[in-house]
Amino acid sequence: MPNWIYPDFEFKPKRPLFLCIISNTDTGKIPGISAAGTSPELTDYTPGADAELVETNKIITMPELPEAPGGSPTPAIVTKASLNLTGIPSLFVASGLRKKPAIPYVELGGAGGNDIRLHSAVPDAKMLYENAMLLGKKLALLSDCVFIGESIAGGTTTAMAVLRALGYSGNVSSSFCDNPLDIKVKVVKEAMKRAGITQGSLKNDPLRAVTELGDPMMPAALGLMHGLKGTKVVMAGGTQMAAVLAMGKAMQIEGDISIATTRYIVEDKSASFKEIVESTGWPYYYSDPGLEMSKIPPVQIYAQGYVKEGVGMGGAALLAGIYGVQREKLVEETDRVLMTVELPKK
Repeated sequence: MPNWIYPDFEFKPKRPLFLCIISNTDTGKIPGISAAGTSPELTDYTPGADAELVETNKIITMPELPEAPGGSPTPAIVTKASLNLTGIPSLFVASGLRKKPAIPYVELGGAGGNDIRLHSAVPDAKMLYENAMLLGKKLALLSDCVFIGESIAGGTTTAMAVLRALGYSGNVSSSFCDNPLDIKVKVVKEAMKRAGITQGSLKNDPLRAVTELGDPMMPAALGLMHGLKGTKVVMAGGTQMAAVLAMGKAMQIEGDISIATTRYIVEDKSASFKEIVESTGWPYYYSDPGLEMSKIPPVQIYAQGYVKEGVGMGGAALLAGIYGVQREKLVEETDRVLMTVELPKK
């Protein structure tokens, strides 16, 4: 095992699958909440564009490369590089997605998530959960280890809201270098007041917490986690996936489940990734993709706390490490992916 994977991931899958849930929430359009897209209006396009990049190395449905306002490119470039170097198959799953990607994907249905301050977040949560569970049961027959990532702008804020409803007081991470926790806390308080929910009042009813305060990625991830019983499941993400783990624990979902993220999330002092995961009793792994070695400045600043995670980047990098990819090679391929992505012709 390379020395940039912590701790050792002692299982080398024979039939791995990288899966990524793509969803939208209007909570991500609240100014200052999300750095996934250069403007709030573009956040609806970001997940589909991430899927297009990973599957085809092209951006087809979005007018530009998905990037943060600080200029950092989407973490999909690291995911794409990892999958290129390992040959591991990928599959995208749409759950409450408004702008569909121009690639083959699995459709769970459902509407985009609502602004949690104003409306119930995911009225379709139960249906999405059941559809995802059905998909999980099918995939369990095809793969011995499924990594599950996500791409949804605004997902850390909805994660914080659901964690509060379950009784957790920890903080979530952010794709900004300076975590806008004040804005997130204000949004979460307004949403909980609207829904008549207090801290911990839904600790035994996580699906209601998702319905009122979450986003459409969450019921899809929970359903997959449940349906994939019998197969090794690795949630690939930061505090959003840590929140999903907390929900899974509250729903008494059982199985060989863990979470994989990046060093940038584990070292984020503004967030409570380790505390949330440790409370579930499931293990966590993290990879250090070494992006400070990139030759491209907007990629180098990932190592300074920009973006940090997304599109399953930490889990995909972990897979690359498991399959013997050298970190320098991963960084080189990440740079190559970014420099060769085809953008829509103006």
